[in-house]
Amino acid sequence: MTALPEQTDTRPEVDALLSVRNLTIDAGTKPDPIRLVQDFSLDMFPGDRVALVGESGSGKSVTARSIMRLDPDFRLSGSVRFQGQDLLKLSDRQMVRVRGHKIGMVFQDPMGALNPLITIGEQVMEPLRIAGVSRSEAERRAKDVLDELGVVNAAARMKAYPHEFSGGMRQRVVLAMALISNPSLIIADEPTTALDVRVQEQVLTLMDKVSKERGLAVLLITHDLGTVAGFTDRVAVMYSGRKVDEATVDNLFEHPAHPYTQGLLQAVPRIDQTVPRLLTIAGAPPHPAARPAGCAFNPRCPKAFDLCRQEVPELRPAPGGGVVACHHYPEAEAEAEAEAGEEQGA
Repeated sequence: MTALPEQTDTRPEVDALLSVRNLTIDAGTKPDPIRLVQDFSLDMFPGDRVALVGESGSGKSVTARSIMRLDPDFRLSGSVRFQGQDLLKLSDRQMVRVRGHKIGMVFQDPMGALNPLITIGEQVMEPLRIAGVSRSEAERRAKDVLDELGVVNAAARMKAYPHEFSGGMRQRVVLAMALISNPSLIIADEPTTALDVRVQEQVLTLMDKVSKERGLAVLLITHDLGTVAGFTDRVAVMYSGRKVDEATVDNLFEHPAHPYTQGLLQAVPRIDQTVPRLLTIAGAPPHPAARPAGCAFNPRCPKAFDLCRQEVPELRPAPGGGVVACHHYPEAEAEAEAEAGEEQGA
């Protein structure tokens, strides 16, 4: 069976801001490394807002960190082209010029992302100072971006330390650090997980506003499909280190293709539906070192049949648009039946 293109966007690849092809991530030592991510591909264009969704252990955060090459112990293969340049081929020194300058990153835990011993202002200014910007210019730009993000009395607050800020304000500071060098892409790794619901909404609204005003592309890493619905244009779903589904956000919510995506959506409360209890996906994701044969989701899938337990499904066009890695579609089932018939006739 011939593998089909993984990207859903038909715009030419040369115009892509970020083009990830067959990214494979291994951890551990030879001869038995653990494969964390297998053949992940994704295209993003200027201004795109894409969500990478999955349960804990799906590989979404590892993928995001590997795009930025933040984990030196991981072995990476494939290609990660940003503005036409393969990031996997850059030296460590060259990657420093990419991180925080061309690509900004917002981490899950703002307190963990900030140095408790250094003032807010110094930390926001750091990317500019590394780039050789004068202190006076860096201070001016830091104040401007903190003002833009709603930090009241920014000039004075730049002298404060992280513990003097609330969780929501610390996340604004982390966002300011990501924006200070005017990047083209922001990678936001679970940016609202550590915040209460009210503050989550404030941070997402702020990210929405800033990304639109600046024309930024945003790759949002999240397990929360409720967050995805109001923020992104396109969604890629990961399970056990593979991309299993990708579609526009409207198609994904109206016509979820993969049984795993269907299960995730059934577990999300909706204001327009009344159900006695939310459904859950039985079982748990496999450990990367102990994946089952065939489709990794097959032990939890209510639609699994023999082929699912034998072969890893390739990505194929999904009904309603997008791509899906599932044997359950008519074309795949017909192929399986034909192959079974050939074996019986042999």
